[in-house]
Amino acid sequence: MRYIVMVLVITLLFAATPASTTAQTWTSGNRPVIEEAVKTIAPENPVDKGSTIFGGSVFFSSMSGDIYENSDSDSQTMFGLAPSIGYFVSPCIMIGGEIEYSKRSHGDDFVSLLAIGPTVGYYFNTIPSRAEVKGAMYPYVKSFFLYGKADMDGDDNGVSVATLGGQGGAIFMLSETAGLDISARFSNMSAKGEWAGAESVSVTVFWVGAGITAFIL
Repeated sequence: MRYIVMVLVITLLFAATPASTTAQTWTSGNRPVIEEAVKTIAPENPVDKGSTIFGGSVFFSSMSGDIYENSDSDSQTMFGLAPSIGYFVSPCIMIGGEIEYSKRSHGDDFVSLLAIGPTVGYYFNTIPSRAEVKGAMYPYVKSFFLYGKADMDGDDNGVSVATLGGQGGAIFMLSETAGLDISARFSNMSAKGEWAGAESVSVTVFWVGAGITAFIL
């Protein structure tokens, strides 16, 4: 009988307590825990773990190599477009992929190249304690390996091209999630096939370019 009375008293006391007071107590007491959990999961800056990066740059290059040794000129120019996407697997370390489309003309001849491959980069968080992302600068270096096909003078029998290179630059944040990317790029292109009378050729390419980079935090 005593236990029955105690249960009835506790039930009556709980029923007399306003629901809003109970909800407010639960919310206030757990708010720090919830906020801390969100901070732990969400990236704190564009180059933090869990952030996704999208980029696209237009490049201009000067080329030289044994492919031009029988040509009237020992160098020529090339324009290229290199969109990319990556994911920060840990703070400052990005792994992703890249597509390169480039085209060059030399007199009446032209060559177009389309290649794709992986890229790995390191982005320097120069001021980790900075509260505002807008106005910040994130220098970076990255390497890439691309494999694709080069078409010469509209010939359907393209040449396989493998490209190994690196890129360094800096992203100047124009907003909290987007910035201007200015960079320099070096790559060595190796082609297999009948190109300029050779079985295989190599081309050294130095690029300078600019583009827009966006982050999803």
